Amino acid sequence: MDLNKILVPIDGSKNSFKALDRAITLAGFTHGHITCIHVIPHVSEGGPRTKAFDKILKEDGEIVLKKASKRAGNKNVKFSTKLLRGSPSHVTLHTAKSGKFDHIVMSSTGSGSASKDMIGSVSNYVLQKSKIPVYLVK
Repeated sequence: MDLNKILVPIDGSKNSFKALDRAITLAGFTHGHITCIHVIPHVSEGGPRTKAFDKILKEDGEIVLKKASKRAGNKNVKFSTKLLRGSPSHVTLHTAKSGKFDHIVMSSTGSGSASKDMIGSVSNYVLQKSKIPVYLVK
């Protein structure tokens, strides 16, 4: 099983960081590379409130990715992060394809409203549409 390139979408939730921890463990076994992505929505042009909201989204995204980098920092794995825009499910699949990733590791639920006994909408979409293996972490 090739685990050379692992894509890990995170939304800042506790579960998404559990998935990241699992990916770090897998990458440690195979000397693989993890790319961690955080997806924020497109924000239409607007006035000062819209610009302030967009700035907050970017800043919060950078904080999430910084926390992810810190978690991977001392684990001896190759690690990179990307802050991207769009729909989390579509961006995850596009990134997986364009980046030629081997696997996607993600949480079964994120910061949305799905209960722990359910699968979240983003996870479900990625699981159904992905052409590469998807590992869901509870």
